[in-house]
Amino acid sequence: MSVTLDASDRKILTLIQQDATLTHQEIADRANLSSTSVWRRIKSLEEAGVIQGRVALLDAKQVGMQVSALVSVRLTHQGAGTGQEFETFIAGRPEVLECYAVVGNYDYAMIIRVPDVERFEKFLSGTLLSHPAVASSTSSFAMRQVKYSTALSLD
Repeated sequence: MSVTLDASDRKILTLIQQDATLTHQEIADRANLSSTSVWRRIKSLEEAGVIQGRVALLDAKQVGMQVSALVSVRLTHQGAGTGQEFETFIAGRPEVLECYAVVGNYDYAMIIRVPDVERFEKFLSGTLLSHPAVASSTSSFAMRQVKYSTALSLD
């Protein structure tokens, strides 16, 4: 279920996606609203689950996470139990930044971030492929990042 957003909500969300450290007054000034209105709208958007949290975005390479891999996984069985077991397992893996259930030749697609190729090999062979729900996988390494954004276009 989606929430209906008006132009002011969209402006507020665009601003906080660009800089979550803005004060309510700074947002109000840029969105031509009162500070109280901004506070009320942000609170409502948080309660509705539109705003799920506020985080600091780190430069992965600056903190030693040099390797990005895209991994596709095929499960041993297509049953709901197997998928749920795998999803619970993946949810607890810090190397996995994103995981999607997909349609096609594989069942899941993931983005993995680790410090080096040795750590990736350890994750792949020692963790992922040893899980009983995993039948096979394929991996690709990112050569360079062309685009990265966490901001949703609300126009």
